[in-house]
Amino acid sequence: MRQLMRPEAGTGTAVERTYEALREQIGRGELKPGEALRQDHLAAALGVSHVPVREALTMLASDGLATSRTNRGTVVTALTEDDALELADFRALLEGRLMALAMPNLSRADLTRARAALDALEAATDLTDIVTRNAAFHGMLYAKAERPYFQRAVATARLNLGRYLFLTWQQKGNATRSHDEHRELLRLCEAGDDAGAVALVQAHNRATGEQIARIIREGWEG
Repeated sequence: MRQLMRPEAGTGTAVERTYEALREQIGRGELKPGEALRQDHLAAALGVSHVPVREALTMLASDGLATSRTNRGTVVTALTEDDALELADFRALLEGRLMALAMPNLSRADLTRARAALDALEAATDLTDIVTRNAAFHGMLYAKAERPYFQRAVATARLNLGRYLFLTWQQKGNATRSHDEHRELLRLCEAGDDAGAVALVQAHNRATGEQIARIIREGWEG
């Protein structure tokens, strides 16, 4: 197994630190779809005992990020085309609702901060930074909906698609399309166009789902 980044000491319990470390590495594509998650290897790589690894794997399975196979151990979940489309549709529905709830609460200061976040996203060149800043831009808007359960569900679905989102950013023209849609979303927010903002968020998510489904269909080689 490749070298894994050890969780930071002193932040949360051993289980929480192990879970977050593995969750992030799955989301960044460092632990790839279908890759075995062997407890002994993970414990050694992360510098923890088997107990937090075992509990972290159970939590990852609950998130849909890992799959436990009878007598065959646990692997990173690999999405099918249908999985990708369903997750994208799930995100579209939740994010559309978050956008609708957020719109009346977005202040001029909020939109100024969102514009600065978008500028930073467009200037980013590292894929990890791009995906992180993309989530931060949307999260900044959705925070005004004040629906933490919705936001956590969206974050998990986003992460589950995340390793494939890295691939869509590498495709020719995708970054430009995404930047254009983000700029249009911000314009709609500034104009107070609730229906337009919701429709764009939903279309944005479903288009990403179609891209990921196509990547899976054509063969993902991570």
